[in-house]
Amino acid sequence: MLTAAFVGLDGATLATMKTEWLACLSAIAVGSQSYSISGRSFTRANLAEVRDMVAEIQFALDQQAGTIQRVTYADMSS
Repeated sequence: MLTAAFVGLDGATLATMKTEWLACLSAIAVGSQSYSISGRSFTRANLAEVRDMVAEIQFALDQQAGTIQRVTYADMSS
């Protein structure tokens, strides 16, 4: 589930972060043994964590661009 951890950061920072994390995701996905961002190392075991980070960054970018769509469902079963 998204936490909106990066909502509020400026677009340039988010774009840089997304580029770095996508490079990490790509490197791990094609078989690199590890990848480092800001001194933190990730391996294939971290693939889901890296994917989730990319999703968080994309959510913040979408929020900033005003392209977030929210759907609300009403429970009429009662």
